[in-house]
Amino acid sequence: MLKKISIALSVVGALGLAVAVSADAQPVKKKTVTVHRNVTVHRTVTTRNRYVVGRRYNGHVWYGRNRHFWHGRWYGYGVGPCWINVGGLWFWNVAACP
Repeated sequence: MLKKISIALSVVGALGLAVAVSADAQPVKKKTVTVHRNVTVHRTVTTRNRYVVGRRYNGHVWYGRNRHFWHGRWYGYGVGPCWINVGGLWFWNVAACP
């Protein structure tokens, strides 16, 4: 009988200790965290040719270093009255051959 009472008191003591420990616990606080990031990317792109095919430059059109078809005829790069030499490169002259 004494053994059963001591076991019962041990169980009650353990439960009482558990209640006392949980009563001391702090309530959980929610925190809001805001992160500000400023990211700057610097990228250098090197190209051999600064001109874009089909785009106009000073009234002339760059078609690359290839021939161009106009009014049923092929004009070789830099060959014929429709090409104009600007700085060592040949552009399609829109004034001469619209």
